[in-house]
Amino acid sequence: MISESFYWKSDLLRQAQILVKRMKQKRWPDASFARCEQTIMLGFYSIRKLMESTLLTDRTSKLSVPLCSYSPTGRAVHLMNKDRLGKLYDFDKRKKQTISLTSLCNQVVHSYIFTLLFNEDGYFAGILVASDRQRSKGLLEASIDRIIDIFETVGKDDVKSASMFFDESKGDCTYVYRR
Repeated sequence: MISESFYWKSDLLRQAQILVKRMKQKRWPDASFARCEQTIMLGFYSIRKLMESTLLTDRTSKLSVPLCSYSPTGRAVHLMNKDRLGKLYDFDKRKKQTISLTSLCNQVVHSYIFTLLFNEDGYFAGILVASDRQRSKGLLEASIDRIIDIFETVGKDDVKSASMFFDESKGDCTYVYRR
C-alpha cells in the first residue's frame, strides 16, 4: 500500500510533462521509444496503485475514459503474430468507446499488445493496447492528449476530506474521499 500519495502524484505530473515533450519529437531512437513506453506504463501502474490504496477522490477513481477501439478480425492473437496488428484487428471500423479508468489501467499494466502510435506526420499520437485477457475481444486506442489529461487529473487530485464506513458485503472498511 502507498502511505503518502504526494510523491506518486507529483511523479505523474512530471510524466505528463515528459509526454508533452514527446509529442513534438520527430526522431525516435530505440532509447526514446523505450523511455516513452516506460513513462506510460509506470504512469498507469501508479494510478492503479493510488486507486487500490484508496488515495484518490471518488470523482477521479470513477473517471470514464473516451477512446477508440477496433474489433478483432477473427484470427487468433499470439506471440508469433502480435506485431501484425493490421491482420488481427479491423482498422477500417473504428468505434468510439468509453471505459473506466480502472479498466484502462488494467489494459496497460497487463498489456499483451502495447505499441506507440504515430500520426501521418510522424509525431507521437497515442498508444494501441490490449491486455492478455482482452486481446481477442479488441484493440484500444488512447490518444496522447487523453493520457496526458489522465496523468494531470490524477496528479492534481487533492483529497480535502475523507470518511470511512464498514461495508458488510466486503467485510472491510471503505473510504470515501472528497475534494
